[in-house]
Amino acid sequence: MIILPEIILSLGFLLLLCISPFIKADSHKFIGYLGLLLIFLTQFSIVKDIFIFEEVFEGFFIIDSFGSFLKLIILISGGLVLFFYLIVKHDKSLNRPEFSLVVLISLIGMMFMVSANNLLSLFVSIELQSLALYILVSFSKEDLNSSEAGVKYFVVGSLSTCIFLFGSSLIYGLVGSTDFSSISNYMIDQPDIPMILIIGLIFILVSISLKISAAPFHMWTPDVYEGAPTIVTAFISTAPKVAVFGVLIRLLVFPFGEIIVDWGKLVIILSITSMIIGSLGAIMQSDIKRLMAYSTINHIGFMLMGLVPGTEEGITAISIYLILYLTMNLGVFLFILNMQRDQINVTAIKDLSGLYKTEPVMAGCLAIILFSMAGIPPLAGFVGKLLILNVVVDSNLFFLAVIAVLTSVIAAFYYIRMVKSIFFDEPTEELDILTNNQSKLLMILFSFFNLTVILYPQFFLNLSASIALSLFALK
Repeated sequence: MIILPEIILSLGFLLLLCISPFIKADSHKFIGYLGLLLIFLTQFSIVKDIFIFEEVFEGFFIIDSFGSFLKLIILISGGLVLFFYLIVKHDKSLNRPEFSLVVLISLIGMMFMVSANNLLSLFVSIELQSLALYILVSFSKEDLNSSEAGVKYFVVGSLSTCIFLFGSSLIYGLVGSTDFSSISNYMIDQPDIPMILIIGLIFILVSISLKISAAPFHMWTPDVYEGAPTIVTAFISTAPKVAVFGVLIRLLVFPFGEIIVDWGKLVIILSITSMIIGSLGAIMQSDIKRLMAYSTINHIGFMLMGLVPGTEEGITAISIYLILYLTMNLGVFLFILNMQRDQINVTAIKDLSGLYKTEPVMAGCLAIILFSMAGIPPLAGFVGKLLILNVVVDSNLFFLAVIAVLTSVIAAFYYIRMVKSIFFDEPTEELDILTNNQSKLLMILFSFFNLTVILYPQFFLNLSASIALSLFALK
């Protein structure tokens, strides 16, 4: 009998919710560490059954290697962010046990998302994780920017919900079912795909694009990234992106795989606009969090390229890129969390000036991660981009590869500008000396991984290829 990891996490969450009111001293840390333990136990249950394939809850959810792989990545990124929360000093308004509990709710929603096998179960799962994220973005009660960001995120999220439901209703009205298998069988039986079904898919794609920060549906991203507490920005830039990408891949490859020609054109448009806006939009930014928002948009555009061919190789490349993207993004945000002056967080690029003189090790680690994000060989970012470009070129999408290379060159400018500020600019006001040994160790590990991944790419290739194979076995 399979015990679903989502059920383990849900029961553990309920237990933590019940005991949290009775803990008085440092309750946020106590609940946080118990939350980390719960995440570890959930990961163990996933690894134990990672090669099992089974439909559960009357086919509303599916257990397979692809979903299990994404769940592991989601839990690892969520666990790391929770660990960041416990080891870094924050504003006092964040030191509440509810923070860890809401993060766990969001992780439960994300895990259900990547296992959803029905439009209804997918919708409920998306809403579960979205409602938790709305709370997290506006979690800092004393910060007006956080409240404003929460309202913006809620409005855009509500719009995304409406669009998703409208698209799903069109598909249900035509097919008579919201089950992925029924939708796939309907399209196989049709000599010509009805236009109404394609329109319904377009609405769903727009909704998912809003969630994933793909341009031109990225409007909320820079404002929410800047306004939300930095620890929350670190979370929403990683785990939810993996979950929504998993949804996008499963949705397009399995039930809508028969109309790849139609959705492929839409994904190309999303990819090109994301890469262009992501690379150009960051050039004029002076705040690191806003710059990272545009960086995310650019990376999303790059990953969308791998989805265009709809092949196993493309999904394999995306899976590897997601892993490498998480290590880069989390490394940068861990450093931002530790950027303080007089025990007050600062996020301006100019605050990095002369960092090398006071924190040479951290400056070197951050530079490696930034170079990796820029795609400089032989770092991890270069490996990820090379794999995606290889898939695109093999599919004869040369124009897409050219645009990707050009936008990567533009994007490299703002990463290198930060490195230049770290090593060559004179400091105006020095940052506080980083005394957090856990943060230093993690930064070193992130940078070491980005530096050495070129030595063992075959491990990730074999792992991701087996995961992609399980997804295509459904077809």
